[in-house]
Amino acid sequence: MKDINWFKQVFESNLKEYHIEYRFFKDGDLGDLNQVEFNSKQKGGEIDFWSSGWVYIHFINYTNNEELMNILLKPEENKDKHLFKLNSLL
Repeated sequence: MKDINWFKQVFESNLKEYHIEYRFFKDGDLGDLNQVEFNSKQKGGEIDFWSSGWVYIHFINYTNNEELMNILLKPEENKDKHLFKLNSLL
């Protein structure tokens, strides 16, 4: 399962050049929301992990204002390929 704990254990170590900020929101449209925002001078974005299993990934290149990823994943969707893509863009 991909959630905020998975992110902290597996993904966070790849973000050494990024400022990371965590937020929590209770009772949103898709359940409780754990959000991680990560920013550097060149790129940044966020991953939203809802308690219902939905995941949202948004990633932007700030130098040319290009949106690199903007995807909402359903609970039953495989999230690995999208997270692998995000990792390669970092």
